[in-house]
Amino acid sequence: MATPDKIDKSPVAGEATEFEDLKKEQAVQENIAHYLPANDEEKALDKSINRKLDFTVLLVLAISFILCGIDKTNVGFVATSSFVEDANLQPDDIPTSLSLFSATYVPLQPIMVLLGRRLGPRIWLAGSLIAWGALSMGHAGITSSNHLIALRLLLGAAEAGFTQTSFYYMSLMYPKFSLGLRMGLFSGMYSVAGAFAGLIAYGLMRVQSDRLHGWQMVFLVEGGFTIFIGIIGFFVLPSDISTAWFLNEKERLHAVARMGRDLAGGQEVEVEGQSRWAELKKDLWDVVRDWKKILSIVCNIFAVVPVTAFTTFLPLIVQAGMGYSGIEATLMSVPPFVVGTVGLIIIVYSSDHFHDRSLHTVFGMTLGLIGCAVMAASSDPKLRYVFAHVCLAGVFAGGPLIAGWLAGNTPWKGARSLVLGFNGYANLAGVIAGQLYKSKYKPTYRYPLMVTMILTAVGMVGFVFIRVMYMLENRRRRKIVATWDEADFEAERLDPKKRGDRKLTWIYGY
Repeated sequence: MATPDKIDKSPVAGEATEFEDLKKEQAVQENIAHYLPANDEEKALDKSINRKLDFTVLLVLAISFILCGIDKTNVGFVATSSFVEDANLQPDDIPTSLSLFSATYVPLQPIMVLLGRRLGPRIWLAGSLIAWGALSMGHAGITSSNHLIALRLLLGAAEAGFTQTSFYYMSLMYPKFSLGLRMGLFSGMYSVAGAFAGLIAYGLMRVQSDRLHGWQMVFLVEGGFTIFIGIIGFFVLPSDISTAWFLNEKERLHAVARMGRDLAGGQEVEVEGQSRWAELKKDLWDVVRDWKKILSIVCNIFAVVPVTAFTTFLPLIVQAGMGYSGIEATLMSVPPFVVGTVGLIIIVYSSDHFHDRSLHTVFGMTLGLIGCAVMAASSDPKLRYVFAHVCLAGVFAGGPLIAGWLAGNTPWKGARSLVLGFNGYANLAGVIAGQLYKSKYKPTYRYPLMVTMILTAVGMVGFVFIRVMYMLENRRRRKIVATWDEADFEAERLDPKKRGDRKLTWIYGY
């Protein structure tokens, strides 16, 4: 890199140490920039901080996400009861409502994540819970298709951005290779939601009274509990890691310091006098011109199709083509979600341990592809049911791993919130699933399963390609940086045209 004066850049005594620190920082980044504890004291602090974060922030978010999944998918479970008849609905109103839910849920994702960043994740997440809990309770009053459509559109708007804002919020609390497991545990609550939604729906639908049907009890109880958790979250979640009420002073200082060290080579540089609007435009430009991240989001749509399909339609698939009927079909859809949760935790833990995102994502998608292939090809109900477990054991891992991958490769907070917001467009998979898994494909659902296989395979190829591109880019950067001296490092750090991961000192994870 050229510099204005290259006459004598030999570091004097005081500068030599700083320059050596820069070189050491580059050595740490040989594979990827990330935080590592320097000694046993820091390891002990990390364990204490992570444990407290897990039992406050992660716990509240995890319970909230269970409720997000339950309130989003409970229409699929009550569809096996008298809901369709009592509410004067048509058979295809359920899959159509999924697509319409996505009509507001998907487009509003980036806007809601930006709003969450501006208002503060604590306030926004709590408000979102209370809003969609109230709307979920409103489902108990449905008496026509129009009522269902209106409520699903409003529910989509209320839940929009919740997942991605939660990812962003966690990325401010945990270093990147502690983050994958937490994102996985958080996302795993969606598969837990599938299991609990089935169990809760099974129990509540058996509650009958002169005034309420069982399906109405499902909506009232689940929506009311969501409102309660929203109120709890408002008081429990910290606004910032530096002010977390459950950490002591030493832990707060270390928590802030380790997040700074986790961004080695990509620390934010504030520009004096820059307006929020000017900053937003620069962040937006950084995101939309990064084709590798945009391609990751597109491939994530394909990765999420089986997740969206099975969390909503598995009870109907079990009922139609696997030898079960009525409420029993709802109950038998629970075990695959349990297996899915276990598979998810194993995969994301391995991803953090080996510092890998792409290959673990592809492995999970491979399990999903195998499961779909057997369900599409076989006519044996028991075999199809077994491979529903295989499918769900892998597909849930993609969402949190890709979100962690994007967050870990986007060091500046403004661009990170935007890229995670755009990652919410992966929920377009809900539109695809809603149009694929129609009742006319009963009992085998062979055609939807085959299309799901094809989309999964395309996504797998895309992620492998992105991995290779990041490897080549890292190799190019290492060659350039290896020739630098102190002035080059400082010029790169202060260059206003290179923001975040566009700095050559940043090493990508893959």
